[in-house]
Amino acid sequence: MGGVRRVAVALALVAAGCAAVRGPELDPKEHVRGERHRLLGEPMDRLWPALLDALPAEGLRVADADRGRGTIATATARYDPGTRARLADIGDLSAARRAGLTHVDELRVTYYLLLAPAGDGSTSVRVRSRIDAVARESAILGPGLFQIVPHHVEVPSRGVVERELLERLGGDLFTAEETLLLFGELGFD
Repeated sequence: MGGVRRVAVALALVAAGCAAVRGPELDPKEHVRGERHRLLGEPMDRLWPALLDALPAEGLRVADADRGRGTIATATARYDPGTRARLADIGDLSAARRAGLTHVDELRVTYYLLLAPAGDGSTSVRVRSRIDAVARESAILGPGLFQIVPHHVEVPSRGVVERELLERLGGDLFTAEETLLLFGELGFD
């Protein structure tokens, strides 16, 4: 009976992992808090490979790319800004506080890019993210033994990391003049 229970738990974990990859972040019909959207005057056939090349240049590893669905997911990147105020700018930390986190040591960000042809040679690009707040807490295992245990809480994005990634990618793919035309004056959205 114990073996059957372990298999059931393992299957549930695998299903939960698969659901995370196919969650709202990759559903083009669903709005995700913090997402940024731009219509670029480049055809998808040219933009797709350019983005796949530009993401590693930005320090982001591509974890999954599905050309048929027009989705790119990056591996999780650590975001460890120097100031506490910067953390609050990136994610809504009230969810972490409600979950009992008294401090946040880092944010782990997974980016999702959704591309779709938009007609007349343009491409619709959406940038979304999943942000986990991580606090490292010590757990006492016994007399004189303790371990640092990371505690993760998903926090809603404020759209800052999405906007910054979109601007950096624009800078990698286009000239300064094209970037200003496509994305508007830097610093304004």
